[in-house]
Amino acid sequence: MSTTPTEHDSPVDLNPLNLTDEERARHRQWWDVHGDEYILPPDPFVDWSTFWDRDHDEAEWLYADVLARGRGHSLYASRKEGKSLLMLWIAAALAVGTDPVAVVYLDYEMTEADLFERLDAMGYGPGVDLSRLRYALLPTLPPLDATAGAEALMALLDAVQGAFPGHHMVVIVDTIGRAVAGAEDEADTFRAFYNHTGIGLKRRGITWARLDHSGHDPKRPRGSSGKGDDVDVVWRLAKSDSGITLHRDLARMSWVPEKVAFGFYEEPLAFRRLADDWPDGTGETANLLDRLGVPLDAATREAQNRLRDIDEGRRRQLVVAAQRWRRERSALAPDVEPGITPGNRGEPLFKEEA
Repeated sequence: MSTTPTEHDSPVDLNPLNLTDEERARHRQWWDVHGDEYILPPDPFVDWSTFWDRDHDEAEWLYADVLARGRGHSLYASRKEGKSLLMLWIAAALAVGTDPVAVVYLDYEMTEADLFERLDAMGYGPGVDLSRLRYALLPTLPPLDATAGAEALMALLDAVQGAFPGHHMVVIVDTIGRAVAGAEDEADTFRAFYNHTGIGLKRRGITWARLDHSGHDPKRPRGSSGKGDDVDVVWRLAKSDSGITLHRDLARMSWVPEKVAFGFYEEPLAFRRLADDWPDGTGETANLLDRLGVPLDAATREAQNRLRDIDEGRRRQLVVAAQRWRRERSALAPDVEPGITPGNRGEPLFKEEA
């Protein structure tokens, strides 16, 4: 085994780790390349004393069923399918919402006239406070797959966070191909983006998304197949008869729905979640939870346990959908009786036995 690290090694004491000579050599090789960029956190390890207190199965959405809080996302589609329009709709909704959220939108494609036209169509104007939507048109940041670009973006985010202390930060990159220097068909480009920028955003707990174009195959993003390696969720957007649908290509979390459908409306322009796209059994499960008196803000695990107590076990994703259904129903119509679908005062899905 090697001895104590010399002055040319990293500041990490390798001796207690019981590394092999080969592992030590790999560490020193990495340090020679990346040492100047490395900052050792005060305590990089998991705190087991509090680790089990958190419900890690609980869905954490910043924008329901689309943007997971503190996670990285990829959204891709063919040209003119509406991915930028949808993301602008979401970004503006977050920025004017009641939750403390600030959005940094890096738009590498549109002009000021384009932005005005879209926001005006959405019903925004001088009477709406959009100060929490920090919109950068054709930004001049260095490439985000390099150290200089990552440092510039982090400095920009520090400034925005300083202006909005206590706010959750969101970053949108539209589109990723114009924000990096490397070739889109090279997996190394997106590994470099993650190693320089993506991991920095994740360490800060920032919710971020990068938009992209699909390739010749509309069901795959353009370029390298490794484009999904740096994110937690990959959405493919496709037009539908009523608007658009987001299809989940991959997700690290089990609670991300397979698809999310939106209706598209004009005057004003808007995207609205379609109620008929809920997983089969959502209404029935919601009505069971109503009958059991499960609180609207109950954790998924608690709701599942209550259902199992009456031999009505349901899979976690269905319970997540049912709880969100109940919350949306309550927000849309506080006086509506249990068993009514969100936005619909028709006949209850669940009927009492005679």
